Amino acid sequence: MQKIEKMKKILILTIVLVTALVFEAQTYSKYIVVDQFGYRPTAKKVAILRDPVIGFDSSESFVPGNNYALVNSSTQEKVFTGTPVAWKSGILDSISGDKVWWFDFSSYSEEGTFYILDETQNLKSYEFEINSRVYDDVLKHAVRAFFYQRVGYAKELPFAEAGWTDGASHIGPLQDKNCRPYNAKTDATKEKDLSGGWYDAGDYNKYTIWTANYVYEMLLAFEENKKAFTDDYGLPYSGNGIPDFVDEIQWGMDHLLRLQNSDGSVISIVDEAEASPPSSAKGQSLYGAVNTSSTFAAAAAFAFGEKIFRDLGNTDYADKLKTAALLSFTWGENNPAVIWNNNDAAYGSLGIGAGQQEVDDYGRFILKLRAAIHLLESTKDTKYKTYIESNCNEYDHLIFVSYFCNKYL
Repeated sequence: MQKIEKMKKILILTIVLVTALVFEAQTYSKYIVVDQFGYRPTAKKVAILRDPVIGFDSSESFVPGNNYALVNSSTQEKVFTGTPVAWKSGILDSISGDKVWWFDFSSYSEEGTFYILDETQNLKSYEFEINSRVYDDVLKHAVRAFFYQRVGYAKELPFAEAGWTDGASHIGPLQDKNCRPYNAKTDATKEKDLSGGWYDAGDYNKYTIWTANYVYEMLLAFEENKKAFTDDYGLPYSGNGIPDFVDEIQWGMDHLLRLQNSDGSVISIVDEAEASPPSSAKGQSLYGAVNTSSTFAAAAAFAFGEKIFRDLGNTDYADKLKTAALLSFTWGENNPAVIWNNNDAAYGSLGIGAGQQEVDDYGRFILKLRAAIHLLESTKDTKYKTYIESNCNEYDHLIFVSYFCNKYL
């Protein structure tokens, strides 16, 4: 009896070792592409198999085998099998430069960690999850990215990861809190506190239209699904009873409020000194001129923000935003075509900013329409309704305009 039991143990161990060797021999393939964020159980789930034909990797090639499997990483069980299907009968995708096959495993909905296996060639994808909450961490880190982009705010342990910590930037002499005009660098009487906001994607400058757009889109995301945003993203302001996303919205909104002049006009740009890390930048901060586009962009953010913050019970802040929105919209109406280009010799602004923040007539129209839509909701003033109705008909073929006209009229 003992001999039989011993033989069973040897047999089991042999099976385990052989299985381990088989799976150890599998090679990761960059040509088996999966969603790195993962898939929701009921979502469409497709792995893309690619054969490079045109582009930087055109000297390489890949032809998938006939048999593919979805493999549970924990148990090594093949939980779904199938055959790849050529995309559009095997034509070349001109954008990617690849020929493509799809391995569709949408019918499998159990949660877990998996990889895709080319059984013929013993090649596999990187691991991914099927889970109803696969986007939670994605959303969390997307919000945390704004924290890292904050100007004038220290990123310290434990809120910032090691290697990414830094002190507050652009808060020294003649920087953001004592910002001067681009054309009056020595005039202390024109200093303004233009602190806060976020670095731009490619430089440290702060472009008002883009900041206002970020704030506006963030407000829209929050309005569409408030429950998605929580107060536990591991940030200095986590746990304060306000979703961290809303804290971030207010950080951007406060910067927009500082950019607004007493007459309602809004400054277009703050040019920031650059260095690495950001806190080591010591050069002077300079602000650009006002323009209509920045003013309407800010008005739209203020007006939309008024609704969101009022719904959250922050009445004082909502009132402040409503006043700011009305003031900027009025200035924009009275000054419908004030143009100012940064980094442009014709405007005396060479060296101020990098990307061009100014927009065309259509861009100004969209920004004004945004503001009018939300001011109508806030004030019920028929002048906004008249403006919106007359322009929604003219531009009803545009997705953005159609969406908001239908939503708010």
